[in-house]
Amino acid sequence: MSVEELIAKTSKKCEIFSNPLRIFIAAFIAVKEEVTWTELKTSIEKYTGKVNPNTLSFHLGELTNIGYITKINIKGQPRYKIKKDKLPEIKRLAGEELLQAVKEKY
Repeated sequence: MSVEELIAKTSKKCEIFSNPLRIFIAAFIAVKEEVTWTELKTSIEKYTGKVNPNTLSFHLGELTNIGYITKINIKGQPRYKIKKDKLPEIKRLAGEELLQAVKEKY
């Protein structure tokens, strides 16, 4: 299956990832381990086309609020990571097939 098909499938079965953009964000950060806002925005735009920065910020905020990701500042450049204790849950919810597809494509 393509990344797009896997994201659509996952979005239908998991409330927190009901928005396809949110599952892509979580999957991308999970496979990259740590990303900047710019890296994340660039990869999303390869997947969806132009993305409103406010939309990206909203979904990052939602994932932060539920405790899945954390924001760290390194020399003024914010970076995002999956919290270590949440990585197994994200892998389970997203599925290894989706994570592998994101890793290979992005």
